[in-house]
Amino acid sequence: MILALVLALTSPSTIEKPDSRCVLAITNQKGSNALDLGNGYKACEKEGREDDAALLSVLGRIRASADMILIPPEDLHELSGRREFGAIFANGNKFVDEKIARDPERFATLVNRVLQADLSIPANYHPGWAIGNGEKRLLYAEVIDGLRTDTLAMERYIAKLVRDEAYFMAYRERVAMLSELPKDGAQLPERFGEVTKIMQARIDVLGDPPTKTAVPWRKVYKPGPNVPFTVLHRGFNGPAKSEEILFRSPTEVKQSWIRDALTEDELSQVLSRIDFENELLGLYAVGKMSNATENLFVTEFDRNEDFDGYSLAVRVGVAGEDCGYELSPSYPFVLVKTSSQGEGGLSSKSRANYPDQCAPVMAGKPISVVDPD
Repeated sequence: MILALVLALTSPSTIEKPDSRCVLAITNQKGSNALDLGNGYKACEKEGREDDAALLSVLGRIRASADMILIPPEDLHELSGRREFGAIFANGNKFVDEKIARDPERFATLVNRVLQADLSIPANYHPGWAIGNGEKRLLYAEVIDGLRTDTLAMERYIAKLVRDEAYFMAYRERVAMLSELPKDGAQLPERFGEVTKIMQARIDVLGDPPTKTAVPWRKVYKPGPNVPFTVLHRGFNGPAKSEEILFRSPTEVKQSWIRDALTEDELSQVLSRIDFENELLGLYAVGKMSNATENLFVTEFDRNEDFDGYSLAVRVGVAGEDCGYELSPSYPFVLVKTSSQGEGGLSSKSRANYPDQCAPVMAGKPISVVDPD
């Protein structure tokens, strides 16, 4: 059975109708972008080919993630407004249909097909949108293989859950209660909480979701040579609460808590590397963290024309729970400069953690911050 399904991936079947869009999508999945895979998934669903639909759904999720990470769109706002892509990315957290997940043979065959699928891309590959910053494209093979490993690890975990009868019965009851809620909203029945507790009790027995990752996130988030910003300082003794600030003069910097968080030499070096007539200084203080690694990266700091201001984004590495480290509190912050392109404050800011394997963790004490009010 597995051999037959693998052959279906690599060569057209002689017994299929020549106009089967599903068979065509399966045959041509190599090098297909997320939109093509999504259209193939819908075609397979329409033709009643559940296992083929599941394959293209999983591959589509993996492809969409890799493309968004490594060859992101130039205009994410425009892309999110396109219905065909909105439908694909809305399925980002969708798992394999429970009928397949609960069938060990069908599920094993699906996993084998995903593992054997060629997810490489040709030199002329087009993701379906105008590409913004594509300098991380060289990581594509490594990242998409990691995404495939992580996706299948989670699918195996979900399959384990839904094969547990107590969990599955509670899950189905929960789904039914949610589907019966009116569109204008209503209070959930008391039974909903009871069912949720049953599911959690089974998770406590069956184990938590996998936390290890095969994706080299550190390489993904480390800034490339052509970014429009320069990191001037990283520290782990910032304030206990998160804070984001733009500084437009050395006086503003010296009047802030940065003066106390940095040594005299460190502050002098930071100020010597910035020309406030043409540049501005951004601060992103994360707040209290546990087991933050040394790999704190800025992924964006530039003028945001859509919101008449600046965008600042950071990614914080966190050591895995399996590393055996004792909890180590720290208070990460970063100082970064970019060119000054008009007035406006921080109109967009974001921070996210990423799994950083067992990289060295940092320790620090919080700096005292005086409330200006």
